[in-house]
Amino acid sequence: MAKVQGGYLVAKTLHELGVKEIFSLAGGHINPIYNACLDLGIRLIDTHHEQGAAMAADAYGRVSKTPGVCLVTAGPGFTNALTGVAGAYMSNAPFLIISGRSGVEENDRLSLQEIDQQAMVAPVTKWARTVFDPLRIPEYVSNAYKRAISDRPGPVYLGMSYEVLYPNCDENKLSAYNTLIPSSKSEPSHDTIENFISLLKKAKRPVVIAGSGSWYSGSHNEILNFIEGVDIPLFTLNFGRGIVSDDHPLCFGPASASAPNGFRKVTSEADLIILLGIRLSLYIGFGRTFNPKAKVVQVDIDSGEIGRNRPADVGVVGDLSSVLNKLSSCMRENSIKLNFDSWTKKASAWRDQERVKGEKLRASNKKPIHPVRVAKAVEEVLGGDGILVIDGGDTQTWTDGHYKVKNPGHYVKGGPLGCMGVGVPFAIGTKVARPDKQVALITGDGAVGMNFMEFETAIRHNIPFVAIVCNDQAWGMTKHQLEIAYGKKRPKVGVDLNLTPFHEIVKVLGGYGELVSDPKELRGAMERAFSSGVPALINVVTDPDAVSGATYAITEMMMSVNKR
Repeated sequence: MAKVQGGYLVAKTLHELGVKEIFSLAGGHINPIYNACLDLGIRLIDTHHEQGAAMAADAYGRVSKTPGVCLVTAGPGFTNALTGVAGAYMSNAPFLIISGRSGVEENDRLSLQEIDQQAMVAPVTKWARTVFDPLRIPEYVSNAYKRAISDRPGPVYLGMSYEVLYPNCDENKLSAYNTLIPSSKSEPSHDTIENFISLLKKAKRPVVIAGSGSWYSGSHNEILNFIEGVDIPLFTLNFGRGIVSDDHPLCFGPASASAPNGFRKVTSEADLIILLGIRLSLYIGFGRTFNPKAKVVQVDIDSGEIGRNRPADVGVVGDLSSVLNKLSSCMRENSIKLNFDSWTKKASAWRDQERVKGEKLRASNKKPIHPVRVAKAVEEVLGGDGILVIDGGDTQTWTDGHYKVKNPGHYVKGGPLGCMGVGVPFAIGTKVARPDKQVALITGDGAVGMNFMEFETAIRHNIPFVAIVCNDQAWGMTKHQLEIAYGKKRPKVGVDLNLTPFHEIVKVLGGYGELVSDPKELRGAMERAFSSGVPALINVVTDPDAVSGATYAITEMMMSVNKR
């Protein structure tokens, strides 16, 4: 074989692993990889900021269930991407970041862009390594890719200096490697399943809550068969949304204490909580709304997650689809038949009572437009087959509680890091992962401005999606928190924004844009935006006084320190 540069080995190994797209921003350290991508047909989607590249790769990984790849240069190129890496880590997204770094020969000499990148990234990755030998590049790249996707997914990091990427090396002398992805379909012992069934048999009021683990395990059929087989209410969260359609009578919608679907009431009355691939984070109120006397069964691929924030009476470690298949087989073999129909009917009544409040907001035609009315319009135009991305503070919360998700993997949001500005990069990554789908983004005016120039990236690379901006001319959630804490009459600083003409800016960049102030115009504007075939933005004037339940809850939590 001919001698090739180290950068070619990076691209070649990624190509062998099936990588077709890389999200990146150019820099001298990584030029050999760029050059090799041309020869290997790997698409480089170059952004305006490394944060945008990292966030796009994050969304790509979540939607495709394969590692999104982010390629950045050393120093500030790396540190700019770090927020995106942290977001992927907090959300367990399969993600591979490859970064240039300063030369080894320059260590401790205050060279250009010399920082300890591996030490900085280690706390927010599953695995972080620096490659020092070009002959080991394929070994490290293939191992990193496998680690990103195995067991509980998450980001991994590889750093490489110019001394590794630029030299020519003999492919005959490479360290041994392969690109076979190991299976993570582990299952628990028979005794553990029997303990699970024992609690089910004793229960009178069980409820199931499914999270992102249900998406990564591909367990939508198993969950549907389980809840239908015994007639149990289901709530979903994060990438668990849509694992069973929100239109299904047993699916109650988002697992959120602020959602109008009876979640708080149902979980406070339940005597058995079944957690399927879900972490008890802030998004689910840390499990504090649960009946304190309820038994808990927790199924997770990661044993370290069992019992976080709420002790589990039965902890089941394994792949969710494998666990549920084993559960069904055991119940069938032992002729165990359970039915919780009377409990489900009672829970459904609580849900329907709560939904009346939400439906009033969804149908409202008042001006300025309520964010929930925006969510309904997007839902109608996008349909169950389109993918929705959400971003922002109050905007995200309103959408989260009222938007109906009908298919798995069709609802993309940030995660426990609580990072705003993910919307435009997430929409790009989502559309690249699923070019066959229509993609919409609902975001706030503050959030969309953070990575706004990635619209130009989408336009330049022909990645069409439609952004709907809820423009309340403020950092709404923070402004409302100040009002709750200190009173509306108290002057506020740092939270007000102008009515920024984002739609006009997108038009100047080469996209499509409209301004909407009447709710009756929402649908037509969005249909025109999707029909344009280019990245588009609908700038919607929304109600500045709409305060979400999450804002009240977060403010109350922060102010509670005065009561301790």
